[in-house]
Formats: sequence, C-alpha cells, structure tokens
Amino acid sequence: MNTAFLDAQNLAWKIHHVESGFADRSLLNSYESERKHIAENLLNFDAKYAKLFSTVQPSSDVANKAQDSANSEKHEENEFVKTFKESCEFTSGYGVAYQPNTLNWSPDSHPAKSPLFLEWKSGTELRTGRILTATTVTRVADANVVHLEDQIPTNGAFRIFVFGGRTSREQKNALASFANHSLLSTSYLGAFLLENLDKVNYHERYLAHSKFFSFCTVLASKRPDVDIAGYLPGLLARYGDNVYADDVWDVRVPDAKAAAHAKMGFSEEKGGVVVVRPDGYVGCVVKLVDGSGTVDALNQYFGSFTAKKLSSGGGASGIGSRI
Repeated sequence: MNTAFLDAQNLAWKIHHVESGFADRSLLNSYESERKHIAENLLNFDAKYAKLFSTVQPSSDVANKAQDSANSEKHEENEFVKTFKESCEFTSGYGVAYQPNTLNWSPDSHPAKSPLFLEWKSGTELRTGRILTATTVTRVADANVVHLEDQIPTNGAFRIFVFGGRTSREQKNALASFANHSLLSTSYLGAFLLENLDKVNYHERYLAHSKFFSFCTVLASKRPDVDIAGYLPGLLARYGDNVYADDVWDVRVPDAKAAAHAKMGFSEEKGGVVVVRPDGYVGCVVKLVDGSGTVDALNQYFGSFTAKKLSSGGGASGIGSRI
C-alpha cells in the first residue's frame, strides 16, 4: 500500500506539470523508469520475507540449547531478524532511491554541466534521487522549533531551499543576486510567474509567485539576529513564514554551530541551494554564489525538462519591478 501511494504521487505531480504547461511531455517517461525499479525491489523483498514467514522457527528451548552448545562460537543472528533490520529503510519508504535522470542530477548523465552543481561527498552530503535529510531549525516568525523537511506541504511545487550561510555583506549580495536573476523573464521562476501577481493574497505562504515553486530560506544565525526585511531580498522576504534560523543543536553533528547546514554538507559561511522535487526527493544541489552562476545552473537543470526555453547566461531582461 505504501508503494502504491508513492506510485500515485510520482505520476500525479508529473501529469500536473505537463498538463499545466510547465514540463515537456517526455517527463512522463520518468515515471516507469523510476517506479519500475522500486516495484522490482519490492517483489524481491516480498518473496524473501514471505519465505521467512512460512519457515518454522525453532522453539525457545531448542534455540537456548543450541546457543549453550555453541560455547565460545560466534552466535549468528536469526535470519528473520537480520532481514527485517536490513530492510527497515525500504519498508518505511525512506530507502527509496531513484537513479540519475533529467530530474535527478548527476555529473555523468545530466545535460546540465555547470561547475556549481555539487555531488555527494563533494560539497554536499545529499544524494539526488533520495529524500531530503531530516533536520530541525527555528522558524523566525514565531520562534517555533520545527522539522524543516515538513514545512512545505505537498502542493505540487518544486521546493527551493536556500541555505544562506552566516549573515554577512558577501552573503547578502549572493542572496540578492539569486533573487534578482531568479526573477528574470527567462529564468526558471520568471518564465512561470503567476499572471495575477498583484492579486495574490498577502497571507499566501507557499505559492506567492508561481504554482510551480515554493521557497524556504535557512540562515546560519541565531533567531534574534535574523532581520527578514532588512537582510533578505524581496523575493525571499515575501516568504517570511518560511525563513528559519539554523540554531538548533543536533547530536549527529555535535560540533557544528549550524547543524542544518552541516547535515546538508554545506559550509556554515557559504551555504548552498537545494532543489527538492514535488514528491520530496532531492533533484539537485548548487553552490550559492554572487552573480548569475547559481541561477544559471538552476536554469540548466530545469531547462532539461521544462516546456519553455530557459536562459543559462543571465542575459534576459528583468521583471523585478513588478515584484
């Protein structure tokens, strides 16, 4: 049943993006290539697990006698328990891993070739085709400690997580560049803006600019030190309810001053940008730099499957005056 839910979700958001004019129809081909592999893994797992269920397990007396007779010999773990432990990630759904394709960036097979893309263990701890690493942050608007991966609902949009690093003039410029170039008319965002921007409800938290993108910003600062309106560019400040301080200690990275950045594999000073697919799986990870480079890389990534041609050189005319 869990696999069926993921099947439906995988297909539904792709149909939505194709029928809405965002993605090329060829995107639908990725449904079979991604989910068939998972289905085959499920069938193999079920066959192995069912066989273990049907195998008569030894009684406790027999097992105890066998263990006693082993003396100093290494005790082998019960095969049923061993299989259950090995399969926990898969049965929970967290172990699903999609292979590289146009949605899951890889240095070898993806048409986007910007040097700003980050690979697993080479600038990031995230793997494309896997779900976003769970992490805890403080929401600046109300000081609530929340799970970052749960902050954007399943709304059919790509989730753009901007890890802004420590507050500094250099990082402020990088964030401003990211926002300005994202709003260019042939960028991934600018090409798919809502037609009625002026009528979008002030309380809209997730889809204020486009029905295909939601933004979250995480800063490696203490919550009282974050000035949303004064520090962030207008694009990111518009999503003020989704601005977070990376100031929650995490036992898995005990020495990190910014645990969320560290768990993603980002520098606490420089940060980075993570694109998460509508179904929660990481699509690509990009460096956050001053200038057009970050958005150029995102345009290359999205341009590999969008219905509109996107610029990768930062030369398009801007529309920031409308935002």
